[in-house]
Amino acid sequence: MTVLVGGGLAWNPVQEGNIEVVKEWGASTGETLEPGANVIVPIKQSTAVVPVRPQEYTMANEKQEGAEARDDSVEVLTNDGVSVNVDVTIRYRVNKTEAATFYDEYKDVSQAEARLIRPTTQDVLRTEGGDIDTTEIYTGAGQKQMAAAVKKALETEAVGSGLIIEAVQIRNIKLPGQYADAVEKKEVEKQNIEKKQNSIQVAKAEAERKRVQAKGEAEANEIVAESLKDNPELIKIRYIEALNQDNSTIYVGAGSQAGITLTKDVDEENKS
Repeated sequence: MTVLVGGGLAWNPVQEGNIEVVKEWGASTGETLEPGANVIVPIKQSTAVVPVRPQEYTMANEKQEGAEARDDSVEVLTNDGVSVNVDVTIRYRVNKTEAATFYDEYKDVSQAEARLIRPTTQDVLRTEGGDIDTTEIYTGAGQKQMAAAVKKALETEAVGSGLIIEAVQIRNIKLPGQYADAVEKKEVEKQNIEKKQNSIQVAKAEAERKRVQAKGEAEANEIVAESLKDNPELIKIRYIEALNQDNSTIYVGAGSQAGITLTKDVDEENKS
């Protein structure tokens, strides 16, 4: 609201989140006013409000959810001939340093939505979706592809207009009832196959580990066998060590001859 302050000037307060473009005799001067109290020349000058806070534009299947009070989702015919409804949200804002440029191009955000955002989004979704199978769209990969294509197209169209496209989100995909059930069933089957394949890979890895382990043990045994063959005294020592682990056996040395093994009755000894 402009307030006269005398001397041919007037206060023109600008609210936070807005930029006001100065006009003289109705034509934009390219000058802008930041939030706060500003001075303009009444009658000769006026201002136009340009919001620079983040904005959203949604086209959705649910009534009252999007920009239109009706089913406003984008109908897309997929690569395999299925008609799906796509809910999409575009997040954007006006660059405050280019507010005058934006005003000259669109005047307000509703015009930018009607002339740029809405038609470009619809065209790209239909074109891009026509190259994607329904399963890919429904399960997510195709949604990312479509969102990226829409964002790129909007950014290209918005160059030099002061409009910044921040994000494009595919919010929901609505399929014909029977087809949706078939796609979900197919996806479950795909996941089950992937689980089986993962199990097979784990089993193969475990078998390989055991094979490597067995090979290592065999090679170790060969080394031990070679050592024992070249060192008969070591065989005697290992034999004695094995006997000493058994308390019921006593080994008695016999000079250079092999030892004599005597066995005692441990149970009788315990009884005494």
